[in-house]
Amino acid sequence: MDHTPLNPAAMLSTHEARVALIRQCANEATVEEFDDKWLAVLRACANWFSSMPLTPTLHAEPGGAFRATVETAYYAMRLAGGQKFGADLPSERRRVLEPQYNYALFLAACCSWLDEPCRHFHFHRLSDGSEWVPAAHGAFGAWLAGDRFRVIRRETALPLERMRTALLAREILAPDSLNWLDSTVLPELFGAINPEKMPSGVEALMHKVVRQAISTVTTFEQKAQRAIFAPAASHVPSASDLAAAAPSPAGTPAAPSPAPIIAVDPTPNAAASVSALFEQPKTGTDAAVPVPALESRSASSESLAQMKSTRRAAPAADPFGEALGAASNLMREFFRALAQDVSAGKVKVTWIEKGLAIPKRLLGGYGIASDTLVENLRKHGWLYMVQGSDILLVERIGLLISPRASQD
Repeated sequence: MDHTPLNPAAMLSTHEARVALIRQCANEATVEEFDDKWLAVLRACANWFSSMPLTPTLHAEPGGAFRATVETAYYAMRLAGGQKFGADLPSERRRVLEPQYNYALFLAACCSWLDEPCRHFHFHRLSDGSEWVPAAHGAFGAWLAGDRFRVIRRETALPLERMRTALLAREILAPDSLNWLDSTVLPELFGAINPEKMPSGVEALMHKVVRQAISTVTTFEQKAQRAIFAPAASHVPSASDLAAAAPSPAGTPAAPSPAPIIAVDPTPNAAASVSALFEQPKTGTDAAVPVPALESRSASSESLAQMKSTRRAAPAADPFGEALGAASNLMREFFRALAQDVSAGKVKVTWIEKGLAIPKRLLGGYGIASDTLVENLRKHGWLYMVQGSDILLVERIGLLISPRASQD
C-alpha cells in the first residue's frame, strides 16, 4: 500500500487536544519551557514515524504509530499522578526529583513504540525503491524528504529486542533532553525503555507505569475496533412520546378545512384541555367519530409533562468542581472519594482548630502519597498545617468533606 508522508507540524495539530492534556500534566511554568522540553520530543517522534502505521491490527491507519505514541505518553502521565517515585529517598530529595521522574516517564513512553512498525512492515521509498533501515537512515520523515512510500507487511513479525529499541531511542533522546535529569533518574529512564511485556527480575516503578500505559492504549484501541462502548446513561424517550411532543409542521399554509368536531365533556378537565390542543383535525366522514376517552388523554398529557420536566432538569452542581477550580483530576477524584467514605462512615476525620485533620495512614488507600498531597495542597492554598501524622485542610475545603457540626 502506498502512503504520503505527513508534515510533523500537521501531525501535532491533529492531536492538539491530547497534547494540551499532556501540557496540563507537565505543569511547566511557561509555554516556552513546555515547548523546549516536551513538545520538542513529540516533534522528534512525529519526524521519526511520519505517516507509518503501527501494526497490521492496531493503529493501522496512516499516522497510527505517532497516534499510539501520543496516547501512551498521555496515559503514562495520568498514571504517574498516584505513584511515589524514589520512595527510598529522603522527602526533600524526593520532592526535588519528582518533576524529573515525571519527565523521564514521558521520555520512556515516547520511546516505547519506536521499533514496533519495523517488526511488522517493510518501508520502501517509491522514488528509488530503496528500503528504510532505521539504524542507518535515522528518522523516517527526514529520509523520505517528501517522497511517497510503500508499506509491505512482513510474513512473520520480528521478535522483540530491547537492544534494538534502545538503539533507536538515541534519535529521540537528544542530549538536551537528558541534561534535565539527575544521575539518580537516568538509570530508571534507561531501564523503562523496554518493549518486553513481562520483564524478568525486579521491575522498576517507572517501567511498570509505562507498561500499564501501553496496556491501556492497546485495550482502548481493541474496544474501539470492536465498537464496544459504555451504554448511554441518559434516558431515551420512546418513539410514541417523541411523536406526541413533536410540534405540528409550520411554514406551508394548509388548505382550508371544516372545523373539527370534538366531543366536549360537561365536566371541566385541565388535562383534557391540554390534550385537546394536540388532537389532529378530522375531515369528511372521520369528523363524526368521537375522540378517545379522557383517561387516555390524561395519560398522554402526563407523559408529555414528564418529558418536558426531564428536559428542563439541569445537571446537579458539583461543589468540588467550583471550589477546587483548576486543580488536577487526581485531586478532584481524591476529594470526592474521601467525602463519600466520610459520609458512609468508612473513614474518620476530625476538626482541629480551623482545619480538618486527615490521617496520613489513610492516603495509601486512595493511591496518593502524603508528600504529593501536601505539595498540591500548599500550591493551591488548601493546606492549613501539617501536625504530626495528620494533614489539616483549610476550612472551606474541609467543609466539603465533613460538616463541622457533625464533628462537634
